[in-house]
Amino acid sequence: MGTKNRDGISLCMIVRDEAHCIKECLIAARPHVDEIVVVDTGSLDNTIELAKPFTDILRHFTWIDDFSAARNHSLQLASQPWILVLDADEMISEKGYLQLRQLARTQLTDGYHLTQRLYQDNAQGDSALWKPVREPDRFSKDYAGYSENEILRFFRNTGTVRYSGRVHEIVDATILADRTADANIIIHHYHENPENDTEQHVMRNLRIQEILIASGNASARDYSSAGAAHLVNTQRFDKAEEYLSKALDMGADTGETLEALAITHYQNGQLQKATAIYQNLYDSGRGSSSVLNNLSNLLIKAGDLQGSAHLLEQLLNLGIENPSRKERIQQNLNAIRRAIAEQKHTPDK
Repeated sequence: MGTKNRDGISLCMIVRDEAHCIKECLIAARPHVDEIVVVDTGSLDNTIELAKPFTDILRHFTWIDDFSAARNHSLQLASQPWILVLDADEMISEKGYLQLRQLARTQLTDGYHLTQRLYQDNAQGDSALWKPVREPDRFSKDYAGYSENEILRFFRNTGTVRYSGRVHEIVDATILADRTADANIIIHHYHENPENDTEQHVMRNLRIQEILIASGNASARDYSSAGAAHLVNTQRFDKAEEYLSKALDMGADTGETLEALAITHYQNGQLQKATAIYQNLYDSGRGSSSVLNNLSNLLIKAGDLQGSAHLLEQLLNLGIENPSRKERIQQNLNAIRRAIAEQKHTPDK
């Protein structure tokens, strides 16, 4: 265990079968943190042996289908004034660690949101959130792009900051919002284990959430996540609609959950319901790029070419990071404009 420093940082990690990545993560972290706490939840590979030379505290935690329980166990072992939470497939640059050390000297903030950057192959990069790698470096590896997510991962070790949620665990509820800030520090995140891909993660989480739902202990976040899993992974649109609607009733994030519900209706052929939700999001100022794109497609189906073109123009004005997506949207807009021009020159019968 390291000596307790005034601006000391404990890195807390929970791991399982991370032999493919854990050494790289710990080598990057070791010179920049005062303590490394690793809690293993049941590795069958040599994760523990690889981690041992770098850790101050290495413990086993019996897995009980509860990520928060495992996370909180690791937090309880930390001795330094500040805690950084990483997964084994994540890294922070040397510059990022220096910035964290500066932040640890603050008196006005108890927690910082870091930017989790998930690198993705170009073939996966069609989503509205995808951005291309413009200046490749050792952290971007050979990836063409990434998507980003703000996540509260660096916080004061008060003994009261704890995770909640058996899956998609967060600490946000235990830190006052006005005592948090954005750090603008990147967590470089990779999914590179072929034995444990993203779909396996989703289905594992869905199994846990179904248990919570059946027992009446599910939160709005659980319903929302389970609904999204049924939408994307199982194609059970009935379940997706049921769970997403329940999440909304329980106060889930309205924009994100409404978009998922609209996509559910869209893919299930319920176009009027989908259009109504997208129109509501647009009219209330929550017109994300995916809302604009999908509502534009629905207006085409309804014969409203002018409305569809207007939405695509707005979408392009937002700025599309993905070059292939931008080109495709521009091609669609050009085709709609041509159709509008043809309608104007076609005499009424």
